[in-house]
Amino acid sequence: MIFGAAEGLEFEFDLPIKQVSYTADPVILLPNTGMQDNLDFFQENIINLNRSASGLGDLRIAGRMQLFRKAMVGTMQIGAKIPTGYDRPKGTFGADPRRRQEFLDRIGELVRPDRVSDDVTLGDGQVDLDIGFLLGWASAKGTFLRLDSIYRLRLGGAGDQAVGSLRIGQRLGRSMMFYVGFDGEYSVTKGDLIGVSVAAVDPTLPAEEYGGLENLELRELRLERDSVSLPIGLIIRLTDTVEINSSWSKVFWGRNTAAAHVFSFGIGLRTNLTGDEKG
Repeated sequence: MIFGAAEGLEFEFDLPIKQVSYTADPVILLPNTGMQDNLDFFQENIINLNRSASGLGDLRIAGRMQLFRKAMVGTMQIGAKIPTGYDRPKGTFGADPRRRQEFLDRIGELVRPDRVSDDVTLGDGQVDLDIGFLLGWASAKGTFLRLDSIYRLRLGGAGDQAVGSLRIGQRLGRSMMFYVGFDGEYSVTKGDLIGVSVAAVDPTLPAEEYGGLENLELRELRLERDSVSLPIGLIIRLTDTVEINSSWSKVFWGRNTAAAHVFSFGIGLRTNLTGDEKG
């Protein structure tokens, strides 16, 4: 929801409802040492990594002030992201231990079905503070461009980020706009360790061919993230104050993040607190 507070000044409020899912084949990661019957061992050690989470994501609030409006429009933005009480991300088998060697020393204790935690979560569980500059341009024929550059101060042990995004689009008729873009974020400081992530060396290998831990790589997971994604979206304006925004994006490269497909659907409301129709 966007509120126009004065000429060139607006505030935005966003509270998404999210559904996050991860699917994988069940696997048996530890070999049978001969202490158990094979059937008992297999039944007790099948690990299912499928996870899903749904609920409220991060609350995001932002204020934007227009600095100039000439051939292009320049705007300063200050914002914050606040978690809403969901479970924070952890390592594949919990938040402890946080070092690879400690994990290896306790692998028989940790790699068990009842220890699966994973990092399927609705957010990072910590507060972000943003300051940035937005630059926009639009032609009389409906072509538009927007470039955002933001420094993100991440509290709660997370690594700070430099964030950038680009949107290029075209108006279609009187009420629709199509756009493509680029989103990138890069950690410029180191985040805290939050556990050990267990990842497949070759994710295309069938589960029955893993051969215990031979196809697995242990990674020390930090509360920092780099990613590059390419979004495609459509905005439909229903009235002067109500619009629908639907989009799809794919994370093509990243570190400490999933190669995710992200589908988004939202309803935007604009209102003018000043009562000035030109505001």
